[in-house]
Amino acid sequence: MPSRSKTPVLISLILILIIVIVLLAVFYPSILQLNIPPPKNAPETNPHPANASPASTSGPLNHSASEIPSSCGLLRVYVINVSQADAILIITPSNRTIMIDSGSGMKKNSSTNALAFLKKMGVARIDYLIATHYHEDHIGGMNSMFKDFDIGTVYDNGNCGNYSSVTEVSFQGYALSHDFIHVKTDMDMPAESCLARAQLIVAYDRPEGCWNSNKDTSNENDNSILLRLAYGNTSFLFTGDCEADCEAELLKQGTYLRSDFLKVGHHGSATSSTQPFLDAVGAEYFAISTDKARSVTDGYYHPRQASLSNIFSHDAFAQGASHTFRTDLEGDIAAVSDGSAITITAAANAAACQIFSGYSSSSVSSYGPIPALGSSCN
Repeated sequence: MPSRSKTPVLISLILILIIVIVLLAVFYPSILQLNIPPPKNAPETNPHPANASPASTSGPLNHSASEIPSSCGLLRVYVINVSQADAILIITPSNRTIMIDSGSGMKKNSSTNALAFLKKMGVARIDYLIATHYHEDHIGGMNSMFKDFDIGTVYDNGNCGNYSSVTEVSFQGYALSHDFIHVKTDMDMPAESCLARAQLIVAYDRPEGCWNSNKDTSNENDNSILLRLAYGNTSFLFTGDCEADCEAELLKQGTYLRSDFLKVGHHGSATSSTQPFLDAVGAEYFAISTDKARSVTDGYYHPRQASLSNIFSHDAFAQGASHTFRTDLEGDIAAVSDGSAITITAAANAAACQIFSGYSSSSVSSYGPIPALGSSCN
């Protein structure tokens, strides 16, 4: 008996399959969605799921970048003059406080300056205290912070590089009695509804993990926690001591870094502020927390002409005004945003030839203006 053709049966099955796919697409679209992971970070205009995890690298936005709730005030950032160290006070538009580092407990006019500044500003509570990494010039004044202020949430890198010091032990002893969060990957801070984003960013969530931080071969600087804030159409990036390897890793991971204001990494060292990193940030304003005299005592010779030259190429100096500021020359630096523009003021004013002078080597006599300014500073 001759066999029947199977073609009509196959056509029928194909038609049924097409109908099923169409029905699924209409009534159950989520079934057909591909599980493509989000980018490590993204600009504020990107949409995000409302139920994203607090530790999500692309967590929910409080509002679009250009929207500011009518009840919101000014975002105020203070880069405090704490010698060769870091201490930054941020007062959010709804008057919450974020403190990044605390200055050094060993250096003159460092943590004591930070403490005095906070008291002058009437700060009684620090809602969010961030220890960018475990070096003394960043957490050496933490004991005073814990003793003199009501502390909310504390963030650190979990000492994932195993840096060992008396300061590290003391800091952890205080922090453990508070809400203590070890930042393992990029995560959003629950700062407030006024900010479009308050995001902690790290490079040490790379496959190799944290950089080794023993004292002989310490790369603890690269384990720094960065903070990026977005308020209206303005944005700020605070980099701790993130050096070249940290910067390169962030670029490799595709981290969104675009910001109007940059707290320059590692006190203006030659090992930070690489050109590709500065290109990605695209900042208009730069603040350097450094001390050209104390850095010689410490053997660092900061700031360096190499990093200053890179910053100079991005600065608005060509338009007739420098947008780079230094604590050792100008004292405390205030950056205030109304969501539309940033206004910078400092306790003193320094000329561009002073701002863009640094060390070209580990020698006191190498201090001078960057090559790009040349004879114009003589």
